[in-house]
Amino acid sequence: MSSPEPGRRPRILEVHWTFPPTTGGVESHLADLSRQLAARGCEVTVLTGEPQPIASDGCDVISTELLNLDRMKDRVHPDLNAAEKLEQQLAAIIRAKKIEVVHGHNLHHFARAPAQAIEQFRASGGLRVFHTFHETWPDLLRKEPVYRRWDGNFAVSGFVQRQCRLMLGFEPELLPLGVDTSIFRPFHRPQNAGSPPVVLHPARLLPWKGVEISVRMLRMLVDRGQQATLVITDTQRVADWNDELTRYRAFILALIEKLDLGDWIRLVRAAYADMPRLHAEADVVIYPTVGEEPYGLVPLEAMSCERPIVASRSGGIPETVVDGVTGFTVAPGDVSELADRVGLLLSSPELARRMGLAGRERVMQDFDADAYANTLLRRFCAAGAGSLKTPRNFAIRAQGC
Repeated sequence: MSSPEPGRRPRILEVHWTFPPTTGGVESHLADLSRQLAARGCEVTVLTGEPQPIASDGCDVISTELLNLDRMKDRVHPDLNAAEKLEQQLAAIIRAKKIEVVHGHNLHHFARAPAQAIEQFRASGGLRVFHTFHETWPDLLRKEPVYRRWDGNFAVSGFVQRQCRLMLGFEPELLPLGVDTSIFRPFHRPQNAGSPPVVLHPARLLPWKGVEISVRMLRMLVDRGQQATLVITDTQRVADWNDELTRYRAFILALIEKLDLGDWIRLVRAAYADMPRLHAEADVVIYPTVGEEPYGLVPLEAMSCERPIVASRSGGIPETVVDGVTGFTVAPGDVSELADRVGLLLSSPELARRMGLAGRERVMQDFDADAYANTLLRRFCAAGAGSLKTPRNFAIRAQGC
């Protein structure tokens, strides 16, 4: 890990609705980011609606019902005083922790109260406030976009940046997320002698993540005489605002039975900490989302582990996956094209190896979480010039956007 120049680090409050053990890209990113900022000497507190958050090294994680999504979905008995209550809780945390920087994630989602409460402190108390748009839908702050007054707004991809411009009339700074290359690192090639190769689809069990496409792809491969084991991550807890997980999981299980693939598919319950091991066991990683993927950390995690990736040509994915170099991109929902590309990689180990090596090189150069944390810390410190030294030599390259 590279280090900022000497000087006191800011006391930071990260705010998001959910946190591990809830599964998702924002959740895993926030856990990593908090740990990385703490390792740089920052005092980091996380405020989340997660009922029982997993502790993060070097950070204080505080749970509050005022950010709990299950509670917020109670439209019959809404908490009309949520903003006032959250403002009071923020006041206690900010005073006790002597917070200088607040960094929110997707605070334009779900409810207006958190952003409004934070704005009250920014306007009256001189807090430095930042916000990261991990996606654009939905924007509940459209009528009162308080984030426009904040010290910095970031978009995780060029796609999200363009969507913000088109949908919100507002363009955040582009700051692509990175992955921890010390955790998602190269492993020995899978030892599959005598057993079928492994294809991994690590995604939440939600309709837009394209798990159905993966299942149908496997049926097509088996029908062609190309046997493989498909591993699907069986997520149990996600930010499921529309209550889709249970129904979609039942649909996937029924589809597996209908296509007679029970012997070829494994659903594996896996936490974020288990993902490097699953990548190590895979020959090919797939991510065939059928919706517009705002960014997608999964392709980067696969590439960082030197695994070839086949992902949808969707949203921000083409900004990270170089088609024909680090893997392949395919049309969303095209089962046949996905099967063709996966089949090619399974039958061409040397091609898969070259793409894996190219993927690792690309992540190390352009999408390392270490560089991301340094760049973000530079933004935090620059906003408080005069009281904190501003770190230098922190640059992130965002190529291929």
